Amino acid sequence: MCRLFGFRSAVNIGVHHSLVLAENALALQSHSNPDGWGIGFFEGDQPLIRRGVSKAIGDGDFSRLARFVRSHAVIAHVRLGTIGGNCLENTHPFGFGPWIFAHNGSLRQMHLYEEALLQSIDPDLRSFLRGETDSERCFYVFLTELRRLGADLNQQAPGRLALDAMAATLACVVALAKQYNAEPPGINFIATDGRSMAAARLGRGLFFSTQKHYCEKMHECSRWREGEELPCMHPLRAAEVNHLLISSERISAEDIWEPLAEGELVGIDDSFRFIREPALSEATSVLDERYADYYPVDGQDALHEALSDGAGRAG
Repeated sequence: MCRLFGFRSAVNIGVHHSLVLAENALALQSHSNPDGWGIGFFEGDQPLIRRGVSKAIGDGDFSRLARFVRSHAVIAHVRLGTIGGNCLENTHPFGFGPWIFAHNGSLRQMHLYEEALLQSIDPDLRSFLRGETDSERCFYVFLTELRRLGADLNQQAPGRLALDAMAATLACVVALAKQYNAEPPGINFIATDGRSMAAARLGRGLFFSTQKHYCEKMHECSRWREGEELPCMHPLRAAEVNHLLISSERISAEDIWEPLAEGELVGIDDSFRFIREPALSEATSVLDERYADYYPVDGQDALHEALSDGAGRAG
């Protein structure tokens, strides 16, 4: 069912710790998600994506790239294939223009509504599909929704358009699954254009972090002033944040991880304004009941459920 990790930061930072060295680094998670890996990152405004089809934990290319990458925005992914074979075309993250996108989950019984899903993608964008996955199709639905909201797909999106397009994509897929009487989809999405970042949880565990217990890179941060406390070190979250981390599982102890509720959207706009809100019109309790039978399938989701029951919000 895959695992994903992403961040958007006010400064360029390395990913070696989160991807390789941390207590629950993404490479370790590839033991149970062995069907390929990918790292998408930015050099300035230029997105770059590197992928491989082997298990990340034993792949020298993954280790070397994780050591090399320093960026202000990264999305990384390890895959457990459910739809589509083990090949580069089916390996996350996917890219188009400035956008990088990854998916954790599965559109169960997608065959019942695959044609309708394709029809939800703008005709000129369908020609860019290369693989067999539900994930890539969802990415192009997301791009279609961005365009409908007025975004130029070759430019970074203004304001909070990325979050609005993410919510619309979630609603589109959920509606199609209901219309064709398919099982409810598991669709955790994450996307960034290097400036804004958006993620959503539905049917799979997902965590985020904006606050830290401690920060080894405080003196490198462009928002730090000597004698002042960084916003990310304060116990209460400010309206604007220094960084946003998204992960299928908690990665490291230095970050304060919070579980998203079912159907929630989280992200930052192009001005680092933090946004957390429902992505769907249905109540969380309704979504919890709908997905309850699927949680035992994956220990990570069972853990997430337990943490969600006792977790408060930081703001």
